[in-house]
Amino acid sequence: MKKLFVVGFYLLLFCQISVAQKNIKPLISSYNFRNNSDFWESVGNGICNFEADVMYIYGKNYVTALMPDSANHKLPTLSEAYLYPLYNQFKKNNGEIIPGFQGEVLLILNFAFQPVQSYKQLAAEIRPFQEMLYTADRKGKLRILIKDKAALEIINSIKPGFLGLVGSLSDVEKNVDSEKMPVIELNFTELTGWKGTGNIPFEDFVRIKDLVAKIHAQKKKVILTNTPVYKTVSEFVKTSGIDFLVTNDPMRMTAFF
Repeated sequence: MKKLFVVGFYLLLFCQISVAQKNIKPLISSYNFRNNSDFWESVGNGICNFEADVMYIYGKNYVTALMPDSANHKLPTLSEAYLYPLYNQFKKNNGEIIPGFQGEVLLILNFAFQPVQSYKQLAAEIRPFQEMLYTADRKGKLRILIKDKAALEIINSIKPGFLGLVGSLSDVEKNVDSEKMPVIELNFTELTGWKGTGNIPFEDFVRIKDLVAKIHAQKKKVILTNTPVYKTVSEFVKTSGIDFLVTNDPMRMTAFF
């Protein structure tokens, strides 16, 4: 009976992931995974891009924004929650994290304190997984990004690395090389006063759509953050051409796409 249960579980998981391949959601999950089961649930529901808070604690990178109050904490490492599962997918699918998906999977990391030490540890942890990593020399399937420009400048001044940068609204006019800054993140509340109910004001929609087109012309993708959790917002994302919506409530938002 136990064997049948295990077989049934993996068949269900396979079916979920197969569905995800056909119906990848334009979402970035900013929910910090507690274990690799959260990863599999996310991929099974078509969410294949991620944002995570990372903290360097006693020689390891843990997934957390806050220092644990005990040395006996149960926080997962970045490798356990994200890197190992991603690499498992990459190897299982013969070099594709998501079968049939031609783009890259995004992993945005927010380094909490000690960004240089966090990067050094990440560089060590990523070595076994390098073949899936997107770099200047290798167009892999996993692109790791950070938002902290100052931290990235310090990191690159020590040794140019594999991290890309998430740009902001102020970077649109700078037209930074898309290899260095492949995405621009826009804060919803800075673009419109619309609260997600009813229709977005037409002037706001046209202005945002034009902004998105301008960013796309720079060969960059657009991320929208800090949005209300409504179906109307998902419709706005689809019609405006925005590539990704960031959410810390990914399971709820999947129902709208």
